[in-house]
Amino acid sequence: MKGMLAKAIQQPVNDTEVRGLFKLAHEKSKEGRESLYSAIGDLFERRANELQASERELMIEILERLSRDVEMSVRVSLANRLSEQGDAPYDLIHMLANDDVQVAYKILASSPVLRDADLVEVVRHRTMQHQLAVAIRKDVSEEVSAALVDTGTEDVIVTLLNNQDARISSDVLEYLAEESKRIDSYQKPLVRRPDLPSELAERMCYWVSAAVRNYIVENFDVDIDRLDDQMSATVSDVVDADEEKPAVAAERLVDRLFDGGNVSAEFALKSLHQGQVSIFEFSFAKMVGIRPVLARRIIYEPGGEALGIAARAIGLERSVYLQIYQLTRKARETDNRLSKDEVVRLTQFFESITREAAYLVLRKWQRDPRYLNAVRQIKK
Repeated sequence: MKGMLAKAIQQPVNDTEVRGLFKLAHEKSKEGRESLYSAIGDLFERRANELQASERELMIEILERLSRDVEMSVRVSLANRLSEQGDAPYDLIHMLANDDVQVAYKILASSPVLRDADLVEVVRHRTMQHQLAVAIRKDVSEEVSAALVDTGTEDVIVTLLNNQDARISSDVLEYLAEESKRIDSYQKPLVRRPDLPSELAERMCYWVSAAVRNYIVENFDVDIDRLDDQMSATVSDVVDADEEKPAVAAERLVDRLFDGGNVSAEFALKSLHQGQVSIFEFSFAKMVGIRPVLARRIIYEPGGEALGIAARAIGLERSVYLQIYQLTRKARETDNRLSKDEVVRLTQFFESITREAAYLVLRKWQRDPRYLNAVRQIKK
């Protein structure tokens, strides 16, 4: 620790403050470690502009190592002091934002120093409590909002929707409006958002609770008599149309995520586990590089061989393939329990084809969707 401290702070030997830090570095007690943590944090805060990049990096490393031995209250105190400061050192704020949630909470909820990329990283890799802290920020951008929605965690999404200052893109709002058909907790915060388009509020009148419906009528430019007439006279048309709308919203959401490089096998499988079947279907189509209509044929082809070929071609593990096969059977409301014989059959088929052979078939599907019968050509 003393050697790292010497490298981190290249100050004259007669600097009283630095000599005090070296003295603390000799301390082996818990109290000494906590004093050193507080002192370095204070020095970093006050003299960050005087430090070179290499020195700042070493000081952060020292603080991270000390964090293991320092009481939570000491770390919380530093974080709380810096959480509102716009000129706080970025390196220090970034470190605290990734600490335990008791330390990170006020930093994530308030610090103006954090960038969108930092917040998205925390949302994707830290706990739900970290995500909740991000969701209450006053300056949540559309990018960060989309990452919060991508978690699929109901409490996080409701917290975001209740944050009137959060900016949420129209595509994400449309997706959440459709999701509110099955997740009632989204309904009230959605219709209370000032950025909810009137057409979405009107559409939601068809499925929300009576109390929320009354709020829509009172606060949006909606003709209730016309809505009631439409509901009674054209209910079948509404149902048919509504079956398509979630898919449209899901496709737009996946397109945006794919363009940002955020569609992966992990994301697709997580969507499927959470019952977001349309998002899974469009994500799978993007990963495989085929049209959604062909992707659905491959996903739900009864024997599972086409799905196995596509999974093998894009490098998915056998366990992921089996999970997708099982969960997509559940999505179609069929018996999704896999028998031992079926697991053996699917495993043998998956392992019997090479990735190169599977990729050749996939290339033909990409050129000609009628080539689905190519499955039969490589079965053994």
